[in-house]
Amino acid sequence: MKQFLILTIISLVAISCATKKDQEFLELNAEEAEANLKIDKKKLKNFEVKKVLTPKKVTQKKPPKKSKAKKVVPKKKVKLVTKKKDEASSQKKSSETKNQKVKETLRPGHSYPKGYPDNFKNYDKLAKKAWELFEPKVYMGEKFTFEVAYLGITAGYIQMETMPLVEIDSKTAFHFKARMKSARYYSAIYTLDDSLEIYTTVEDFIPLKYVLMQRESAQKVDDLQLFDRQKLKTYHFYKRLKRGKKKELELEKPIPYFFQDSYSALHFVRGFPLEEEDEYEFPIVTRGKIWILKIKVEGHETIDVNGKDVKAIRLNAQTRFPGVLEKKGDIIFWYSADQKKRLLKFEAQVKIGAVSGELVDYRPGTPLEDL
Repeated sequence: MKQFLILTIISLVAISCATKKDQEFLELNAEEAEANLKIDKKKLKNFEVKKVLTPKKVTQKKPPKKSKAKKVVPKKKVKLVTKKKDEASSQKKSSETKNQKVKETLRPGHSYPKGYPDNFKNYDKLAKKAWELFEPKVYMGEKFTFEVAYLGITAGYIQMETMPLVEIDSKTAFHFKARMKSARYYSAIYTLDDSLEIYTTVEDFIPLKYVLMQRESAQKVDDLQLFDRQKLKTYHFYKRLKRGKKKELELEKPIPYFFQDSYSALHFVRGFPLEEEDEYEFPIVTRGKIWILKIKVEGHETIDVNGKDVKAIRLNAQTRFPGVLEKKGDIIFWYSADQKKRLLKFEAQVKIGAVSGELVDYRPGTPLEDL
């Protein structure tokens, strides 16, 4: 996630004022990225995007009814470690319960493939608790525009939009877009005009496809990530042209059953209760690597958003590699303290200074059930 935000940081040499034209984004097509990568069509067969003609028939997975035991979960710290064994008298019962939880993470007829990493199974035990608390907050046609600042000066804009439903491999999917553009007065120094498209299942909000196109002064990047939950694998295709040098990469890696990608997580967080002192942890899959994202609710605040006071929920997002004690970076997010839980602001410390974003324009969308 931090990598996604860092894409918006631009070297500053002069100070100027942004204009309305800076919010006019280049329309990039994800199919262009696939064509540039020259991937065997057989590998893309199960990830072809099709239009959904009858959205009213779409159903979402309803969250389970919260029992008294489950209500305690979000108030407790959930750590990515295996719990200590009980006393000998109850050890067998505890082991059976744990094994049952692993089975419940997989759909009927599903099982972990031979040689599947044991630590990934532990990720599923952890993340399943987050999914039990999750209830989708998705609005068709919703659009956010954020002004991004570096060292307090406008550096560019990010636009986030929820597109019409699609179908991928017979699964109905959400389609989210993000565009990143540098302010025009930096064009003589550095131009950035990037586009990102992701797709997640409607049923349980699991990523299916991630397409990033970077069109910048210093480089041209096409990045395609496919997520096969049936086989528990991700396929990554990457091509970069930088200063005349070409870098190409193709890899295949295992993935957990429950996970998010580096952008879908921003939308996923909206579906949590986000009550005081809640903590949530789940894996992030990025280019075949696994990150652990830990979300902590730090409290409620009234913040200034585009000149207006808005009640907000302050979240601290920590990203790190599993097993590494050193923190890889914290990002502070503010989501609206209402039913929609809109993203309002974000702030991240970088090596020199800080990068921040503030909502400057918002277009409400339509709830899926009202289509």
